[in-house]
Amino acid sequence: MADRLYLNLFVNAESRLEANLNLAHRFKYENWSTALLLHGKNNSGKLDHNNDGFVDMLIGSAFTALNRWTYNGGQGIHLQFGIKGSAMTSEGGELDFQSEDALTSNVWGMNVDVKRLEGWAKIGKVFYDLPWKSIGLQLAATTHEQDSYFGLNAYNAEQQSAYANFIYQSIIGNTNHEFKTGASLQYDDFRETLNDTIFNREESVPGVFFEYSWLPSDAFSLVAGIRADYHSLYGAFLTPRLHVRYAPAEQTVLRISAGRGQRTASVISENSGILASSRQIVFQGKDNDYPYGFGPEVAWNYGLNLTQKFELGYRPGSISFDFYQTDFSTQVVLDLDQDPQQALFFESNEKSYSTSFQAQLDYEMVQRLDARLAYRWYDVKTTYQQGLLAKPLLASHRAFLNLAYETRNSWSFDYTINWQGENRIPNAVSNPQEFQRDGYSPDFFLMNAQVSKSFNEWFEIYVGVENLTGYKQHNPIIASDQPFSPYFESSLIWGPIFGRKSYVGLRFRIQ
Repeated sequence: MADRLYLNLFVNAESRLEANLNLAHRFKYENWSTALLLHGKNNSGKLDHNNDGFVDMLIGSAFTALNRWTYNGGQGIHLQFGIKGSAMTSEGGELDFQSEDALTSNVWGMNVDVKRLEGWAKIGKVFYDLPWKSIGLQLAATTHEQDSYFGLNAYNAEQQSAYANFIYQSIIGNTNHEFKTGASLQYDDFRETLNDTIFNREESVPGVFFEYSWLPSDAFSLVAGIRADYHSLYGAFLTPRLHVRYAPAEQTVLRISAGRGQRTASVISENSGILASSRQIVFQGKDNDYPYGFGPEVAWNYGLNLTQKFELGYRPGSISFDFYQTDFSTQVVLDLDQDPQQALFFESNEKSYSTSFQAQLDYEMVQRLDARLAYRWYDVKTTYQQGLLAKPLLASHRAFLNLAYETRNSWSFDYTINWQGENRIPNAVSNPQEFQRDGYSPDFFLMNAQVSKSFNEWFEIYVGVENLTGYKQHNPIIASDQPFSPYFESSLIWGPIFGRKSYVGLRFRIQ
């Protein structure tokens, strides 16, 4: 059961205010419980520490409310339903920008206004005399509305979605052989407008699925599944999936996974940052009824995880290794290298892949001092019109160290250092010299620290600093003094543009 009341208040030195309030209640003599979660934030300070004439951080506000109900009845009936509403507005641009300057060349500005409403319900029944047997129904619906502009680019979007999923679970012979089967339906209605161009699409995807689980022992399990769907635009397709878990020793676990994925690329909303530039948006799609003229994105993915727990010096620890590979058969590519005055979208069947490796060590160095050390390597490459290149603005190497210490009298200290390697910057050699950038960003470190004090089980205060060294990306906006020129570009951000940030907050709870 969640806390009956949980309150978190936060304020930082840059005028950002944030509040979270969670309320929970279980009704007496009934099987009902409910929770209300409220979140609000406001950032009203127009700050320009690098003196480029643009605000360093978006200003605006956001509010989210979620109400969830749960029922655990007799005869194995379980019910959960809820509703969530969100409203957000963000504004940025030049310091002198006012709302009356919207979509004019007087002053460059941007604004994003989003309203979203979601509802869901889950109902299931477990058979007490047959505990391995159950049925369930999941329902969800969403409406999303966005009105936005970026300089002279206007982008508005609406989405209506509905989802239904029926699941039946049982066994084949005995509990070593379990299965799940059922049917689902996904419906989406998208209405997008980019300046004077309309991109509308309606998709419905009915499908069926079957999943088999083999559990011969506590040390080994295998889950194999397959989906058969029919997309109203793309036709029929299959999605197989396989998961294997093997524990050769009590402290050792190996997990392997593989499968196929397919999706529709919402290329504008997924790359909306490019609208904050003077680039011309070009779609090199085919003349068909597909979204933006592009077919579905299709990929095969594979994964491996090895976790080893250990005890050293009477203190526990664990080390884990993760390896994941995704190979795209078809991908919608955003090319920012072909022409620095264009953002070019095209469909590619050429070589494109994503490889990642992560190693993580967790260990209690001394009593009450926990350390986490992690390293991640990315190799993400796509065949652009210039050949096979690394994905821009994505560091190939990252490292992370966290130290957390708690005293006997409830003081907590937390220190984190992140290292990020170089990023590839899209090619802009055809620009005039003053509007070019180096081919790669430098690597850099970011450090954060927080101290908190719990006075009792219900009250806690905390203070912290983000970006302790004040590291910043210099001149993040290209042609900031000429925002309506063909060279203006504010979407090539690879590092922090705001320096050191301090904050203070409190947490209050009633269990």
